[in-house]
Amino acid sequence: MKRLIVTALVCICYTVFSHAQENTSRPDFYLSAGLSVSNTRDTSFAYSSYPSLEAGFMKGNFSLGLVVGRSNLSGFKQDVTRNYWYELKGALYVPVGKFNAYGLAGIGNYLSTSQFFIEYGIGASYAFNKFGVYAQASNWDGTWYVTPGVSYTF
Repeated sequence: MKRLIVTALVCICYTVFSHAQENTSRPDFYLSAGLSVSNTRDTSFAYSSYPSLEAGFMKGNFSLGLVVGRSNLSGFKQDVTRNYWYELKGALYVPVGKFNAYGLAGIGNYLSTSQFFIEYGIGASYAFNKFGVYAQASNWDGTWYVTPGVSYTF
């Protein structure tokens, strides 16, 4: 199953990059930061919150980014590498008035483990000049999260 997901993402990336090269306009690059909070009721906020940083590019109504983050906000005193993860994430945007609605999908891995995960969900964003805000709901590694965040495009 993991190989199928990785193969599908590679094919999608190849298609997007091939299409991007046909179009002469340049992509916009972005940085964003978010805090994903799960619906887990039996844990603390620190344990059920995942901070992340993302860098990527936007072309037309598509974005592709590399996300890095930490598995929760607790336990920094005895930190281990398996608390950290990375993810390749894509999103497809549709303008809705002043906002953009989007669907997202990604695949990632916890460092120092062989555990892969997938993410899928929906969100909305609003941009003013080069800054933006977003909120999304996604299923990440089998758990639902709500993620507010900020972004900067350059």
